[in-house]
Amino acid sequence: ARVYGGFEPIAPRDMSSDQTVRVYCRFVFGGILVGFGTALGNGCTSGHGLTGLARLSLRSWIAVPCFMFWAKVVGTLSGSLHDLPPDATVEDDLPTWTTALAVSLVSIAVLLLIMGAAILAKPLERFENKPETLNHLKAVAEFFSGSSFGIGLAVSTMVRPSKVVGFLDWGSGAWDPTLAFVMGGALCVTFPFFQVLERRYKTPVLGGTFGLPPKMKKPDFSLIAGTSMFGIGWGTCGMCPGPAWVALGGFQGAGVLAMIAGMLLGTSLWVVWQRLRGAGKCQVTPAAEQKPSKTDIEIIDVGRSAEEAPKVEDAGP
Repeated sequence: ARVYGGFEPIAPRDMSSDQTVRVYCRFVFGGILVGFGTALGNGCTSGHGLTGLARLSLRSWIAVPCFMFWAKVVGTLSGSLHDLPPDATVEDDLPTWTTALAVSLVSIAVLLLIMGAAILAKPLERFENKPETLNHLKAVAEFFSGSSFGIGLAVSTMVRPSKVVGFLDWGSGAWDPTLAFVMGGALCVTFPFFQVLERRYKTPVLGGTFGLPPKMKKPDFSLIAGTSMFGIGWGTCGMCPGPAWVALGGFQGAGVLAMIAGMLLGTSLWVVWQRLRGAGKCQVTPAAEQKPSKTDIEIIDVGRSAEEAPKVEDAGP
């Protein structure tokens, strides 16, 4: 993927010192918002965008327009592409459309084969009593899934912040529609996959549960606030959690470390906030101040009735 221009240096050497400072501030501040917002809103471009939309989840169909709106507003007003411009050398190494099409077709063919095999496969009864074998098969499946996801992000150049903000920044005069084609192409695969999956299987072939949230769960404040924060952070730094970890593996520069540090800090702040909220909700009212509920009163009355009832002596057989 690096040969085909999938990665680029976050802070090119020809940047001025002031611009370099702005870039790193973008990544730290944006990373904090991305980390906190993703945790609060329960998803980002992958969770809500590629999975939730494909499942026709009500919350995701609200979340995606929400974070897209704020990302575009922030990216345009803050001039994200000016601070995160594409690297000229890397641009020359980008794959031609024919190469990209060939890679995409091969990837789709492999995924369709896997989906077809999953549809036609019968439950693996012979492995039911061999949990270690199932765990090994799950690890192989997870490795293949993660590798496909990472390679796809790199080949599609979604690990390059300049590509992302090139789509989000409408005021740059050099709008780049690549992100729209990548998400649209991905949905062409995930949509039929999830529609068939949820109709065909209640549990995974390798055992366990899918752990998918209900489709019609009502949106709430956490969803709107979280996706808005994620959108602001995404429009600021041009990276979300998935591409950030892939970029780290591609040694894309210290800017990635700054973004991931900010993202981890934001997630940690969310964890602390949740614990503080939980501690506040779990305060125990002193027994003297607790009022008996209707159910408690009924239980007490039943108990008194049993005590007041005449005792019948056991006459024996």
